[in-house]
Amino acid sequence: MKRVTILFALFLATAAVLAGCRNETQNRLRRSIQDFTNTRMFITLYSLDGSAVFEGTVDGKVTRSANSLSNSNEAASGSYIFWFDDRGRYHQSNLPYLVTIYDRSSEAE
Repeated sequence: MKRVTILFALFLATAAVLAGCRNETQNRLRRSIQDFTNTRMFITLYSLDGSAVFEGTVDGKVTRSANSLSNSNEAASGSYIFWFDDRGRYHQSNLPYLVTIYDRSSEAE
């Protein structure tokens, strides 16, 4: 019982520290953990009719960017995603996408 209490207190302390961090600090921590665990991610871009038009690896993370609209809850025009591949090349798209931790193109269908 004492061990469970200690683990719970440690969990709460960690959650409190992370909650107090700015978003950028939280992103840096997540990227550090991802780099440490060496998790490779894969992205698939889809055309508007649903067919896959691009598949590739992601180095780091996929980032979403959008023009902010101050007085509206609607989706911002000009929104897009961007990422770097494993060769350091920059990619940007406004197409629908799926990010996974496994290579979907290598699976048997």
